[in-house]
Amino acid sequence: MTEFLTAVPIVPAREVGASTSWYRDVLGFEVFLAAEDYGIVGRGEAWVHFCGPSEIDPAHSTTSLRIGVRGIDELHAECEARGIVHPGGPLREEAWGFKEFSVTDLDGHLVTFFEPPDGYDPREEGA
Repeated sequence: MTEFLTAVPIVPAREVGASTSWYRDVLGFEVFLAAEDYGIVGRGEAWVHFCGPSEIDPAHSTTSLRIGVRGIDELHAECEARGIVHPGGPLREEAWGFKEFSVTDLDGHLVTFFEPPDGYDPREEGA
């Protein structure tokens, strides 16, 4: 039986090198590849790939990512100190029990970090 392990988004970047550097310098990701037309960053088990160069104006980006984390309060404090928390995405607990907040990256993509409650298993009935 096939087991799916993870999904990795590939998002457009105006300048791949600038985008990978932003994820490294601002969000603490490790850069694994920063070529002119493709980039890869990762932190823990979360990976983001970039393709470019894109001509999408950051003000018109409709791309969004959701990245699961543990320790969301610490990450939120880091992002708040950097002034990158999206005005419409403050840290909050949602009705379904997840804590989450959002930032906007260099290319205008909405990145929402979420932390499920302890013991959360999406395969359980009613989860």
